[in-house]
Amino acid sequence: MSSRLVRPSSRALASSLRRPLTAARPSSRSRVYSIMADQKVVFTANAPTPLGPYSQAIKTPTTIYCSGQIPLTPDGKMVEGSIAEKTTQCCKNLEAVLTEAGSSLRKVVKLTIFLSDMAHFAVSPEMNSTCEKFFPHKPARSCVAAKTLPKNVDVEIEAVALP
Repeated sequence: MSSRLVRPSSRALASSLRRPLTAARPSSRSRVYSIMADQKVVFTANAPTPLGPYSQAIKTPTTIYCSGQIPLTPDGKMVEGSIAEKTTQCCKNLEAVLTEAGSSLRKVVKLTIFLSDMAHFAVSPEMNSTCEKFFPHKPARSCVAAKTLPKNVDVEIEAVALP
């Protein structure tokens, strides 16, 4: 089967750019609501409320994109302690968001881990061994150092999963 590139007319393109991507607030019965015909915003009270103007996740027919999770409990308390304890909370938050989206940690295909210091990756096996407990299927993964993470945390984890 061959594919070809179809360019929209300038009128169709201009029309699509004028359409807002706003969404109504979720009802008390539904935690997944549409922002476009093929995109749904995912929200669960079992993970921390986003710190800014973004969603916990966006679900499309083929993919779930989870925003980065930091070591906050669902009630907004910061987890203190080792990098393993902080990584565990990040993974629990991802699990809650994915469950709300109808998926699971086993369906994660890509992780991106942001660390405040690469010493947490290179020197300490805690972060890696904790991730392995939650993701034994070893999804693709990137691990990068970031100068500053939200709320000055040591770790933030985002995920891409299948529905």
